[in-house]
Formats: sequence, structure tokens, C-alpha cells
Amino acid sequence: MRRSAARGPVVRVRTCASASAPAGSPEPLAIVPQMPARKPQEAETPAEAEPVDGASKIGTKKRSRATAFFLRGLLVILPVVFTLAIFVVVINFVNQYVTSPINRAIYWSLEHNAVGWRVLRELRIEPYDAEYLDVRLLPLGLQHKFDREGYSVEFADDVGRHREKSESFFRDLEELGINADRLRRDVGRNVPPVFGIALSILLVFGLGYLASGFIGRQIIQRVDRGLNRLPLVRSVYPYTKQLVEFALSDTKIEFDTVVAAPYPSKGIWAIGFVTGNALRTLRTRTGRDLVTVFIPTSPMPMTGFTIFVDAADIHPLPFTVDEALRVTVSGGVLVPPKEYVADLDRQALADAAPRARSGSEAVEPSGSESAP
Repeated sequence: MRRSAARGPVVRVRTCASASAPAGSPEPLAIVPQMPARKPQEAETPAEAEPVDGASKIGTKKRSRATAFFLRGLLVILPVVFTLAIFVVVINFVNQYVTSPINRAIYWSLEHNAVGWRVLRELRIEPYDAEYLDVRLLPLGLQHKFDREGYSVEFADDVGRHREKSESFFRDLEELGINADRLRRDVGRNVPPVFGIALSILLVFGLGYLASGFIGRQIIQRVDRGLNRLPLVRSVYPYTKQLVEFALSDTKIEFDTVVAAPYPSKGIWAIGFVTGNALRTLRTRTGRDLVTVFIPTSPMPMTGFTIFVDAADIHPLPFTVDEALRVTVSGGVLVPPKEYVADLDRQALADAAPRARSGSEAVEPSGSESAP
């Protein structure tokens, strides 16, 4: 009997013997077609799996694009945030350590002496007004009278007589029964903090004018000698003064001179800043015109190395300190536009690398080879 190939494999099974079959005859076999087994749901054909793979690739592309957009957003916003943060730190530092102490000195000078009170009265602030009175600071007799009568005319006259007895050139607010916090509040409203900045600038100009004269120089020299004799101050003050004088004074070689110096050996060039002449001992013994160069390190230019090199061996670079710092911090990525080299022969560099490796292997000692 012919079978169709589309029916698949068959299985032969034995059937139960019929009643009419003679005893001892073999049991007949039935041919039952076997249906092909279905594969599990998760196991799919390659043709069906292709859309899934494509979807995963699309999801990966979407994720990579989202990451790129997020990083670009960070590149846009982080410089602004860091700039604002630096300004906030600087302003808070100036306000806490410069403006606030000067303003406190101004407020104290206005509140605790007779001359300052005259200025306050010009500003329409009367320290003896009832709004600044603090009964808790008055003598006990006046406190009891205030509890009995309140702020009456007689009580105000008694407070005035008490203040006349206690008044002097220097005004003790607690003894005069004046609430210092309330008075400071109104003084701060009428004398803004900008007066502290203006006064500090005027003070610097005054000290500079004093130091330019003969008497001022004599006073400053005596102050310097006195500070150099103090045990702890003399280990810090001279070097601090030398650093400040170097940064602010007019010198022959300025710090903003950007150079390329041979460091750490000849043939290798590093960006540096000329900070001054070299040590006298080195210049005398070598007989050469040595200069001091500070070599900043990447990516933290606040640290680096100080070298003494011949002035003939350094090459001035035609860009500013800020541009040099950007080159150092970025590891040479951020180069000034006028110093950028567009054509870089990468193939020549790739060909030079194997030659350099072969040369190093040629000079390698034979003892370094491993034994078989």
C-alpha cells in the first residue's frame, strides 16, 4: 500500500485479538500515523526570531541615542553650574572673611561711642528711643517700677536720669538698658554691607600711600622685624611676604611668560612658566644664565616641578597663561586654534611603532630569552 510522504512516520501497535480468530494465530498489527510533535512556545524558527532581534537592536539604538543626548545635556549645563558654584564660593568667602568683619567693626564703632551716635542721629536712629529699651537690663528698682506703672512719663524720666549717670564717651549698651540686637538691626538697614567693601578699598589705598613715604617705610620695617621675632609667626610670615611681593611687584621676568622647557630630558618638551632667575650659587658655578621654570602637571596644574634651566634652552610660546593651563589640564586636547596642526600623518605613526618595537627587541640581551 502506498503512503503519502506528507503523513510523516508511523508506529506499529498490537491490537486485541478478535473472537473469531483461531487460537495460536499471531495478533494483527495496526498501522497508526504519528503526528509530528510541536516545538515549545519559546523555541521559534529563525525566520520568526528575526523581528525580535531587530526590535532589540532598535531598543539598543534608542538607548544609545538617549545616553548621547543625556551626555550632551551634561556638557551644556555642567560648565554653567561649575562657574556659578565657583562664583558662589568666592562671594561667600569674601562675605565671611572680608566684608562681614569690616562691617561688624563699622557697626561697633557706630554703636559704642559718642561720635558714632552722632552719625546714627544723622541717619535718624536714636538709641535712647523706647523701641530699643530693654527693661531687663535696667536696675531692679526701675524694673519693679515698670511692672507697677508700665512705660509712664515718670518711668521715662527715671530711665533718663539713670542713663545720664552712666553715659561716657564709650557707650555700654547693656548698662544703658539698650537692646543691642534691635539697634544692630536698624543700623544694618541704614548702613548696607557695601560700605565695608568701600572702606576696605580705601584702607588698602591708605596703606599703600603710607608705605610709599619715608616714615611709612620705617614703620613697616619695624613691624616686619617685630613679626620675624615671634616664634611661630617667623616660620610663616617671611615666605608669605616673599610670595606676595613676587606676585604683585614689577619684576624683569614676569610669571605670565609661557615657555617650552626640555624636561625631563633633552628632546622632550614640557610647558612651563618662567618664575624668576635661578639661584645665585647655580648661576655662579655654572657660569650660565639660568632661569627658574615651573612645570605644571596634568590634570592638576596646582602641583608640579621647579627646574633651573639655561635661558638659551627654553622657547617662548605665543599664547597666554590661561591657554597653557587648558593644554595642561586637558592633556593636550584643548590646543589654541593658532597652534592646532590639522594634518596628522597617522599612517607614518603606525609604521613607526613596529620599527620602534623591532629596534628594542634587537638590543635586548640574549640572557633574557627563556630556555626551551
